[in-house]
Amino acid sequence: MKKVLIAILSTLWFPIMIMAVEERPYQSIKKDGNIEIREYTQIMSADVITSGPRDEAASDAFRILVQFIGGKNQGQEKIAMTAPVSQTQTADRQWRVSFYLPANMNAANTPAPNDSRISLTEHQNITVAAIRFSGLSRAKNLSKHETILRAYLNQKQIQFKEPPIYAFYNPPITPWFLRRNEIIFNLK
Repeated sequence: MKKVLIAILSTLWFPIMIMAVEERPYQSIKKDGNIEIREYTQIMSADVITSGPRDEAASDAFRILVQFIGGKNQGQEKIAMTAPVSQTQTADRQWRVSFYLPANMNAANTPAPNDSRISLTEHQNITVAAIRFSGLSRAKNLSKHETILRAYLNQKQIQFKEPPIYAFYNPPITPWFLRRNEIIFNLK
């Protein structure tokens, strides 16, 4: 009985634990089921470009970015982890992995990286379309939801920019059915 009670309490507590990370703030413009049009006013990101298959490239970049937010930067400042972590394929088939920095950070107060592979980008006034879904970040799941979002945008005659952005909100230990993933397109 004690094990059952612990399992139930853990199940109830787990979603709270995994939702405790700051998310980049946005204004919801329109919501249609699991598709949303959003506006972001100002966001700072730390970005790394790596080569190889998506999962391997993302893992390599993630390790580099974790060191940056862990204090390996010019200010030796620890930076809070936020969600999502995004992955975008570049024109030359590499992967850009981005950590979005806390909302109070901007170009003036973000410490410079010690690692030359990290670039800092300040994004201003971005409008996006996003589709939200759960499950693992496997190619089949990403492709399925990318296709749905493309069809929606085309049907609504909303112009968007390539490439898609894959956004992941939860740590890898999160059960697949509790994960929050998104495919995002910047709008023209």
